[in-house]
Amino acid sequence: MKTGKRLKGVVISKPIVYGNIATELLSKKTDHTHKWTVFLRGPNGQDVSYFIHKVEFKLHETFVNNTRAFKTPPYEVTETGWGEFEIITKIYFPPMSGEKPISLYHMLKLYPPESQSQTWPKGKPVNNFFYDELVFSEPTEEFFEALTKGADGPEIPLKVSGTQVFSLESEAAECKRLEAAVAQVTGKYNEYKDRSRAAEIEAAKLRRDIAAIEAAQ
Repeated sequence: MKTGKRLKGVVISKPIVYGNIATELLSKKTDHTHKWTVFLRGPNGQDVSYFIHKVEFKLHETFVNNTRAFKTPPYEVTETGWGEFEIITKIYFPPMSGEKPISLYHMLKLYPPESQSQTWPKGKPVNNFFYDELVFSEPTEEFFEALTKGADGPEIPLKVSGTQVFSLESEAAECKRLEAAVAQVTGKYNEYKDRSRAAEIEAAKLRRDIAAIEAAQ
């Protein structure tokens, strides 16, 4: 019989992708300039409803029914508009999990980066995707069973393809870039540290010389 007992020392994580995709409306019959979709899903596009009970998207207060809730996938909202604003994505877990809801925040992005705004092709979507991992520490026995048995296929794709911008390959490349950046920063730090030490030695020498001159006067 399931008791809701938590598994001590057990930590399990589940990757998700959330954010929005936006496309400029080429034919504008209103003041709306873009069509956009805000979403939450698995990084490989897979179903994540086996460990998510409900997803709520809180839109700008000017939208009719600005809180949209979904108990089944796809977890997404499609609208049109002209302005960018913060969206709150609230994730609820099954009651047997004993987990509190988690809120994610991101700005709805409609326009390409300013540096590319002049050359951005007409009709090309603007992707604003975020990768995250939901970490469950000491889950209940029931929830652990759901987390481990519900997964369908690889959770993170090996390579980038189509709309899947996160992959094990890109993750490894990002780790290498971070390692190179850390090495560069460490090298600069050691360089400036050596310069600072040399400057301190020179300053101490100058102070001694000044003291000797003052004493001789």
